Amino acid sequence: ASPLLHQISNLPSSSPNNSKMMTNLRRGYLFSILLCALPLCLLAVDTKVSVKFFNALKDEHVPITIFWRNPAGEERPATRLIKKGDSEVVETFVGHVFVAYDQSMGYFREYRIPEPSNSNMVDIPVYELIRKVPVARFTNNLASGAVEVFWKNTNTGEEKKVSPEIAPGGWHDVETHKGHTFVAKTLQGEVLKTFLVQAVPGVREEHTVGDSAKATFYNAMKKSMRIFWYNTETGKETSVSDNIAPGDSHPVFSHPGHKFVVYDDKMRRSKEYTIGANYNEHQQFHVDL
Repeated sequence: ASPLLHQISNLPSSSPNNSKMMTNLRRGYLFSILLCALPLCLLAVDTKVSVKFFNALKDEHVPITIFWRNPAGEERPATRLIKKGDSEVVETFVGHVFVAYDQSMGYFREYRIPEPSNSNMVDIPVYELIRKVPVARFTNNLASGAVEVFWKNTNTGEEKKVSPEIAPGGWHDVETHKGHTFVAKTLQGEVLKTFLVQAVPGVREEHTVGDSAKATFYNAMKKSMRIFWYNTETGKETSVSDNIAPGDSHPVFSHPGHKFVVYDDKMRRSKEYTIGANYNEHQQFHVDL
């Protein structure tokens, strides 16, 4: 028992004054216990919210299913198949984690439920899904000559070709795993460079052969963004990144003078950037629209 409670229990109760004093002390003691416990009680209460998951994928033939992930990492279906343009509402709590999958379960996007802003409803549009395994992009920045990429088995030394011929300025994506080793060679078999993949699931790692100018785009906005390379000769725009969350960054390996366009999370063309760095130099862009 606490010293205060011990003192209260041992007060003589024969006189009215002592009885009144003992009652007041007991009330004060109980009030102090409730006051100390109140913050803990408030923290223990989860905020219940309604979450509307909306299928906003570009491909109308890709339905999605939303899964709830429990603290043990187990995933359980939380919705039926959601077709493009449709939505489903899930009753859950702030901080819970949900994952959107395509039908093959090979592409996904993870969401942690935020605090609701104005109402008790949180809207989560699913604009894009990413591969469930790491991706390594190999870019040929040589002035001339195509290259080929081989996966190397570091235990046996065996090499397996994993790319077509990559022309100058071109690239090829390979699904892989962290720790895998790749070798870039000329068509004559000359080894140009060896790469060790460090990417984790859902991340694309950039690797280049030859000189390049590096540009890092930092997302200083409060919404996600994507980067596209703008081909000034054809006017065509090619995606060079997945969604980049607020506060994150993405490196791009390119050439001096190349132009890139940033789109926001609503796929609205926002701003254009030109690489001013020379070969083997690094340039940084802080995107704050």
